[in-house]
Amino acid sequence: MYYPYPTCLVNEFLPSAVLPVVSVIIPCYNQAHFLGKALASVQQQSYPAVEIVLVDDGSTDATRAVALAHAPALRYVYQDNQGLSAARNTGIRHSTGTYLVFLDADDWLYPQALALNVAYLQQNPHAAFVSGAFMCVFTGENIISLVKRTIDADHYLHLLRGNYLGMPAVALYQRWVFDDFLYDTELNICSDYDLCLRVARHHPVLHHTQPVAAYRQHTTNMSGNVVPMLNAVLQTLYQHKSQLRTPAEKRAYRDGIRQWKKYYATNVYNRLRARQLALSVPVVQTLLKHHPASLLKFFIATIYRPTLAPSPHS
Repeated sequence: MYYPYPTCLVNEFLPSAVLPVVSVIIPCYNQAHFLGKALASVQQQSYPAVEIVLVDDGSTDATRAVALAHAPALRYVYQDNQGLSAARNTGIRHSTGTYLVFLDADDWLYPQALALNVAYLQQNPHAAFVSGAFMCVFTGENIISLVKRTIDADHYLHLLRGNYLGMPAVALYQRWVFDDFLYDTELNICSDYDLCLRVARHHPVLHHTQPVAAYRQHTTNMSGNVVPMLNAVLQTLYQHKSQLRTPAEKRAYRDGIRQWKKYYATNVYNRLRARQLALSVPVVQTLLKHHPASLLKFFIATIYRPTLAPSPHS
């Protein structure tokens, strides 16, 4: 039976010695300037049974120094640069927790995040993971917005239509998930979305609407590279096409393809109009292939409304 909310947070009455350990895996590549806040957010958790596994994916900045400044509160693992997915897989191998969460170095957890998600999984041990809502933090504009969706059932169908998790750190996984699944090292972009799809295809999962993490938006986010992101998310979905079995799954898949194309094409159009993105050959080719209406709309807007937003370099 699924409980809509935990009846209590699991650490309210139990000593930390009998609580299951949560492994927080933090891959980091040249993000030492963000790393301190991520580490502090883990150390400030209300849930006491936590281990931190920091995977330095060949950084050339001060990542090692920042990590060792927090020793012995974390396990520091260095590897030559192999990419985000490989770093997460390395973290899995070096972790010991009953539950695992993947926190990117530029994001952070809210204090009740682990206690809340552990409570859900303890009450629903057959669920492969539980996910919550998050706050989107636009650092340049000093704007914070809550991102949440109510998903009570048919999680796999909802994931085919779009990645309602939004960011990796909102999900807490059972360790047994990784006996059968790992991050796809061929998909450094969208590998978290791919993993959720594969897991939800075979196991029940849970979702709630309480915010558990902050998703920092800045100029070096992968998600800000709209053309590679569109190509990556479509590639991810295309790989799952052969797994579709029912008419409902096939409809959800088609909806997802259409919605992803519209979402990123609209993003590209808006950035072109604001001169935040150059009209390059890859941009034109991507729009022509996936959403030509947006390219036509841009050309019409440019012809009939030639006064665009001022260039950031003017």
